[in-house]
Amino acid sequence: MKKLFFLATLVPALFFSCKDTDKKSGTPPGNDSLPVVQNTDRYYMQYQGTIGDQPATMHVVKFGTTYDVNYTYDNEGQPADLLFQKDSLLQNDSLFFAEYAPRPANQDLEGADAELHLVIRPEGITGLKITGNKQQQQVQLLPVKSGTAFTPAGYIDSIKISGFKKDTPSAFSSLLLLEPATQESWYTALLKKNILAVQKPDSASLETTMTQFGRSFIENFRDDIDTMKAAGDEEEAPVSMMHYDQQISSNLIYNNNGYAVLSVGNYAYTGGAHGMYGQTMICLDMQQKKELALDSVLKIDSATLQPILERHFRGRYKIADGKPLTDILFEDRLALTDNFYFTSRGIGFVYQPYEVAAYAFGLIDVWVPYTDLKPYLQPEFVQRMHL
Repeated sequence: MKKLFFLATLVPALFFSCKDTDKKSGTPPGNDSLPVVQNTDRYYMQYQGTIGDQPATMHVVKFGTTYDVNYTYDNEGQPADLLFQKDSLLQNDSLFFAEYAPRPANQDLEGADAELHLVIRPEGITGLKITGNKQQQQVQLLPVKSGTAFTPAGYIDSIKISGFKKDTPSAFSSLLLLEPATQESWYTALLKKNILAVQKPDSASLETTMTQFGRSFIENFRDDIDTMKAAGDEEEAPVSMMHYDQQISSNLIYNNNGYAVLSVGNYAYTGGAHGMYGQTMICLDMQQKKELALDSVLKIDSATLQPILERHFRGRYKIADGKPLTDILFEDRLALTDNFYFTSRGIGFVYQPYEVAAYAFGLIDVWVPYTDLKPYLQPEFVQRMHL
């Protein structure tokens, strides 16, 4: 999933606008039959095949000339997020992605992340994965006609204000959200409330609401600049801190069996030492047209779940048994969260910066395979997921 502490360095490469209103023709959500891509400049697609000798699934959002991509090895199930950059290995039609890997506490593993050099087309993906130890693995993936059809909805805007001696203040708003190709009203209302902070969602389209959300950000920036001008003192509010930034991105990390799991990243900077970012996971039952709560997937009490999470947290972040969790966390315990996701092999729990650990540790992501949760899985979920 998206590791947004890299996001500020990628603006504006990750996001851009699209006023095109063409939609993919699709089947009703939950019918597990994705349509053929009609607009090759703007689409979501799920691919399956192999990376090296391992079966893998990749989710791609293409929006103009930029890409949002993640993948999972089918035998493991934990998503890996790819950061889109420019390629220098395979020329012209190849895209370069860097894969983020979690760091053990107080350890810098620069150069250990894998690189993927991919040629992405609606009819398939080919390329190379170069591991941290420089081994090359072939990537061969084909589109999958299953899952719910989604399409990107986007908005972009920016402004610069001249007249200052030291700098030119600017603001940038870039918003990208996936929505079902059939534009389901329950889904639109859910994203308006959970992502765009609309308390009473109306009947406006998702893209219309995104436009209003972005324009409000730009207008707030104008107001802040006017206030600074009225004060007449740049030292009180340095212009160098008046480069505002607002970003929302999204992609699916699971899309099968009538379920869809949406990962929504956000980043905002409105002055100060650094921006704030986060990741909201939204688990959706596309057949029953509703959001899934954790108790729809797991029937487990907090006293049982907490030690399971802490054990996997130690493993993921290389904290030995007996050592305090305060090597990373604020407290010597890992609090529970309802910000969860699932794939074919397990369930992940995501904690925002400052929620349980310092900003420098970024998003905390704890992955638990179904094998450790089997006694607690809800029967309907087990049946739908074929576990």
